[in-house]
Order: sequence, then structure tokens, then C-alpha cells
Amino acid sequence: MQLDKTAIVITQRNLDELLDLSLAILRRYGPTLLGPAFVGMIPFAILNTLLLGSRTVLGGYQPDNDAWPRFLFLSWMAGLVYVESPLAMAGVTMSLGNTMFGISNTPGEAFGTLRKQWVSVVWILSFLRGIIPLIALIVLCDYLLDNRAVSNSIGSFWIFLLLLILAAVRSFRPFAPEILLLERCKMVASKAVDRKTAITYSNRAGRLHQAGGELFGSTLMVGVVACVFLLVLNLAFIFLIGSVVGAWAWGWWMDLIFYPLALWAVAFWGTIVRFLIYMNTRIRGEGWELELKLKAEARRFREAEVKQRV
Repeated sequence: MQLDKTAIVITQRNLDELLDLSLAILRRYGPTLLGPAFVGMIPFAILNTLLLGSRTVLGGYQPDNDAWPRFLFLSWMAGLVYVESPLAMAGVTMSLGNTMFGISNTPGEAFGTLRKQWVSVVWILSFLRGIIPLIALIVLCDYLLDNRAVSNSIGSFWIFLLLLILAAVRSFRPFAPEILLLERCKMVASKAVDRKTAITYSNRAGRLHQAGGELFGSTLMVGVVACVFLLVLNLAFIFLIGSVVGAWAWGWWMDLIFYPLALWAVAFWGTIVRFLIYMNTRIRGEGWELELKLKAEARRFREAEVKQRV
């Protein structure tokens, strides 16, 4: 591994260059990244289907007759994928980090990292980033409230409020997966280390997210592009099904298969974009490219010394 010769050239870029680079990475490394993406996606996709299955066409709702329940289903499914994607795409994040430095990606290494960081991952990515609270609210609305009208009105208010708060947090502090899975920062410093100087998740997040306004702007623009991609994918799926079987209406296949698949495809692409923005943030704020070059030269110097001694 040579720190100054990476698969993705480490240099500062603007946002449109990062978006273009994300598509190039999809074309070049997409097949390699699909494996960990599917491993993380499938359990959450099954869970989401079980949670919202009663709100699909199979549950009695028709897109033309029940506009509000249809909107709730589409938005709640999108919200679930949005909050689940950082954890579901953890393997993609780790694979991107390894691929950049030419390190082989093995399932054992990925599971080993998750095992070492499981406390931080569960607390931050599952609870604080909204997976468990959102699932609990949906279960309350759909399975514990007998009155569906109450769940559609009052329940949806609290769900949308939670999603708004989570979106705000993610917009200003998007790099939790990279801090936990790539930098492997602990949530709490060890007792043997001075807590003021130890690199924990909280102080690392504070340093990395100092440019909060710029990150918010980048996140907002990426969100707009993601919505366009989502619309295009769904229209493409409807056209494909209509051309093949002649069913041009939104049916159960869109509810249960193609709409969630489009959401996860956008989440997959969004993970790549977030990783590139993370790299760009480190380059701009910490001089990361210079740090890697110095480390690479120091390693070569040590290796040359060892050879001379031998």
C-alpha cells in the first residue's frame, strides 16, 4: 500500500466534480461494491416490507382512490431507507476506504470492524440517527393504534417531525459512518488515556464538521439530485413493466419491489457521494493529501534504512 498512490486521486474538488466522480466510481467499482450493498440492504428491505406491507396495494389501498395513504406509504418508505442507509451501507463505506488504498476487501475484515465498533454503531447509527425511534413510531401508528385515521394524522405528524430533525442533523453532521468505520474512533475514551486529548467520536465529529454551513449546502444539492434520480428510476421501472406486460398503472410490483429498489439504488449512490465529500472535507480542512504524502515518504525512508542495515 502506497499512501500517495491511491485508486481515487486525493485532490480538492468542487461539488459538481464530486458528483461526476461518483458516477465514474459506480462504473469502475460498482460490481465490487454491490456485494456488501446487498448484504446490508436485504435485511432492512425485508423489515420495511413487513412494517409497511399493510399500506400497499395488497393491503387494500389504491393509488387513485387513497391519495393521502399512498403519500404516507411512499414518504414513510423513503424515510426508512434514508435513516437506515448509513448502517445498511456500512460495508460499502469500508470497501470504498479499502479500495482507495488498494487493500483487499474481505467479509471477515468488515465484520471484524463492525464487531469491534458494535457499541458505537448501535448507539449512534441505530439510535441517535433514528432507525430505532422511526421503527418504533411506525409500529405504534400501524399496529398499536386501532384507529387508522388517527395514525394517519397524528402519527404522521410525529414521524415527519422526527424525519425533519434527523435530516437537519445529517445535513450538518453527515460523516458518522466514516468516523466510526474508517477512522474507527471510539465513543468513549479508554481510562488509561487522557479524555481531553483522546480522539473520540464526539471530538472528532466536532473537528470534521466545523464547516457546517458548507456541508449543509452540499447535502441540500445532493438531495435535489437524488430526488431527480429517484424520479427517473421509478419512471424507468414503470415504462419497463408497461412495455413488457402492458400494465402501465402503479401496482403491487412498484410498492413491494421497484420503488424500494429505486430508493436503495439512490442510497447506494448517496453513500459514494458522502464518502467523496468526506475526502474533500479532510483535504480542505486538514491538508489530508499533504499528510499522506509525508507519511508515504516517511515509510519509504524507514524501508530504505532497513535495507541498508541488512
